[in-house]
Amino acid sequence: MGKKYCFSVLVIVLSVFILNPNIFAQDNRTRIPVLDELDEDFLENYEDIIESQSIADPIYYFNYVMYSFNDFLYFAAIKPIATGYKAIVPIPVRKGVNNFFHNLFFPVRFANNLLQGKIMDAGTEIEIFLINSTIGVLGFGQVAQNEFGLRTSNEDLGQTLGSYSIGNGFYLVLPILGPSTLRDTVGLVGDYFLTPVNYVEPWELSTGIKAYDSINAMSFRLGDYEALKESALDPYVAIRNAYIQTRKEKIKE
Repeated sequence: MGKKYCFSVLVIVLSVFILNPNIFAQDNRTRIPVLDELDEDFLENYEDIIESQSIADPIYYFNYVMYSFNDFLYFAAIKPIATGYKAIVPIPVRKGVNNFFHNLFFPVRFANNLLQGKIMDAGTEIEIFLINSTIGVLGFGQVAQNEFGLRTSNEDLGQTLGSYSIGNGFYLVLPILGPSTLRDTVGLVGDYFLTPVNYVEPWELSTGIKAYDSINAMSFRLGDYEALKESALDPYVAIRNAYIQTRKEKIKE
């Protein structure tokens, strides 16, 4: 009953987005005429910087509390667990687990490629899934990528909405999940229904599987977060800008 209710809410929200594509569009950048005379690369970089700095952040205090909570959780629990896991589990096993979960999320990539009109990429995702699920033994080996040269397209509903020219809305930091936007949060809700792990019962087992996936993935990225914090004057702003620019580049792909 709960999933049906969430799905109904999602349909309503998406309908508003589709019927009013500019409702959350961000266009509060200041244009400087002299820039029109400069080279295109400089102008593109300038607009990227201005866009990332101009993202609406109306619930800054809530976001900062969530950022502080996530920061504490990372250093108090996630990093120590991931560090211990990395020390115990060899790289081939961790890579195999990473490959398995990537293969498992095939429905999300396939559906969003279709929604973006990328029919060829959607077909490629089917090929990759079939090859890796069989020859690659349930996806633990990426035979399709390594032996057949097939390229996966990591698409999600947030990117799909962005491809429809739907703006970010406002910046939002989610507990545990981290930086997001209103648009990408709606996308997360939609992708939830396409993620097989979410249908595992009981919910405690589903949560445990997702937590294990996160710890395994984090074991490959230990140190990245610390490096970003150390190099930034304001880590909160740096993470926000990095997230917005990264998402913008993914939507362009």
